[in-house]
Amino acid sequence: MKKINTLVIVLVLLFAATGLKAQTFAVPKWNIHLHGGYTLPLPDLKGSYPTDIINVKNPRPYFMKAGFNFGGDVKYYIDKKSTFGILASLTYTMMSSGDIGVNDSSFGIGTFRTDMNMFTIGVGAEYDFAPKRPANPFVNVQFTTNIIGGKTSLIQSGNGGPAGFEANMTSAVRFGAMFAAGVDVKLSKNVGVVIGGRYSFANLFGKDSTAGSSTTYGLNDKETTTQKSKKMAYLQFYAGVSLYFGQPKRPLKKK
Repeated sequence: MKKINTLVIVLVLLFAATGLKAQTFAVPKWNIHLHGGYTLPLPDLKGSYPTDIINVKNPRPYFMKAGFNFGGDVKYYIDKKSTFGILASLTYTMMSSGDIGVNDSSFGIGTFRTDMNMFTIGVGAEYDFAPKRPANPFVNVQFTTNIIGGKTSLIQSGNGGPAGFEANMTSAVRFGAMFAAGVDVKLSKNVGVVIGGRYSFANLFGKDSTAGSSTTYGLNDKETTTQKSKKMAYLQFYAGVSLYFGQPKRPLKKK
């Protein structure tokens, strides 16, 4: 919660900066962001271990604790003022449960770890509020294709449990939506910095239930007779570099 509050304060301050009288810049036709940041899983991605197991929570979460993301996006503004644009993005997200200690009759004493990775391809639209100002707030929405994989391993075990194992998630494709807001701060005509946050719902469509084996398992987010459907939602906070292209050339002054 502290991270969310800090981001909100930063965004409010930068949004307020657009109301000040300041140097103006020529508006770009193209804008590229390269960024990285922190990923905060939300239920049902997060969960609480072993509480959710003891309470037989339905659906059972994936127990992702935290993660990181990096990627980029490119925007093309379709109006002369560069306020409305279309964009495409590619983001790689890594999430992990961290090491989870277990001690039960099935696995003995051991340490579990589950990792999940996701390639997200997004297309959508963006609105910029102050493209000529040094601090330019924006909002956008994207429809996403998410390619999801992962791995679960028992790092060590004892007391009669299995010697250890590793299972890979069967690759899955899900379709969702992403909503973002941020501020693009121009440092010069061609370079700036960007800070923002986004909410992603990765599996709006395409949920499925896949039978596993001793070495594979499925994402299994579809509702069944014994399990409710799982919502794969997460927050991402990011910062990075902005690159601007296609500014109109200033006309030559007549002598």
